Amino acid sequence: MVRTGVLIGVFIAGVATTLLGLYVALRAAPGVIMADDLADAMTVVADLSLSRFQGGSVVYVKSALGATLLERLQVNHRSLKLMLFSARPDDTGCAPTADSTPLVPCERDDFLKLEVLSAITPRTMLVAVGTSRTFGQVLLVRFWGRWRVLVNRTYVI
Repeated sequence: MVRTGVLIGVFIAGVATTLLGLYVALRAAPGVIMADDLADAMTVVADLSLSRFQGGSVVYVKSALGATLLERLQVNHRSLKLMLFSARPDDTGCAPTADSTPLVPCERDDFLKLEVLSAITPRTMLVAVGTSRTFGQVLLVRFWGRWRVLVNRTYVI
């Protein structure tokens, strides 16, 4: 009799723990990523890459936010002329020859591509970033109202 009561109690505790865990997981999962939040996070990531371009350069930015992101970035990078990636002229690259292959990338180094890969929780975001010479991923955490870089894995080609 005592054994049956203990088994029923353990079963109810297990069900309650499972339901509580599910509730916490659903509360912590992001709902909708707001455009302002997304723009703030992408601005932090873009600032890291745009700082390496020389003043007066034209840089084409590819992002799902488009002109909204360009406006925010232009405030911090007044010496650069930022434009939408869709306005970028065609890149002819290297002309392949029969006897040699290029040893370095042939794309013009005049663009920055940004893409949100994941937002697992409301205060974290994983963003992919790339130029013609670099690529990588940046893990951001929202702490005290600002996005901060937690991990920056950037590789040079």
